Amino acid sequence: MATPPKIHIDPTHILAEDFEKLLISKYDIFYRRIVEYVLNIIEKKPEDNVLAILVDDEGHEYEMVLPESGFEKSLGKAKKYFSMIEEYETCDLIKQMQKQIS
Repeated sequence: MATPPKIHIDPTHILAEDFEKLLISKYDIFYRRIVEYVLNIIEKKPEDNVLAILVDDEGHEYEMVLPESGFEKSLGKAKKYFSMIEEYETCDLIKQMQKQIS
């Protein structure tokens, strides 16, 4: 079971629409975690239901989950990211995963 990544946030300066901007700075680790998380569920490996842990400036931790209903959209965004950085092997893996969950 993989340990969810911890993403540090400053809640006093973040709005709901800024959340995606925050993740931009953490794209690589975040998208790799999405792929790993969904793959573990597809392969029926033990998986914590926590995708990532958000940590505020006071050290409080908030668990981020990804319901199965969000797998397709999240994998689609991850595939765009991995295509952008020209990591085509991961894109192919994501395509296979998308076929399995659809």
